[in-house]
Amino acid sequence: MRWKLVVLVSIVAALVASLCWFGLMILFFNGSAAILPVNYEWWPLSLVLPLLLAGFGGFFIYRHTSRRRKTQAAMTFLAVLVLTALLCFAVMLRLRNRPADRGLPTLSKPI
Repeated sequence: MRWKLVVLVSIVAALVASLCWFGLMILFFNGSAAILPVNYEWWPLSLVLPLLLAGFGGFFIYRHTSRRRKTQAAMTFLAVLVLTALLCFAVMLRLRNRPADRGLPTLSKPI
């Protein structure tokens, strides 16, 4: 097995998938700050892009390995999904625990 390739593709695909997922969530589901407001019942559609990127990572591994292709492709697909979910969960926990006011200067306060 090509463990280095499987791990590298899984990490890169998970990072890209989570960034795309966050981008879609901010773009469409960020309340009044959303660029294009969408109905909140449609949020599961934001999962399509990470699933497609996980499938692309699995297909990439399938095409670039010679033995045990299906096993490595399935492992990569599952690893991308798990890593994407863990990364998004960690970022959501981090954002939830941050203070609202970071003490940044505003126009109403003197500097």
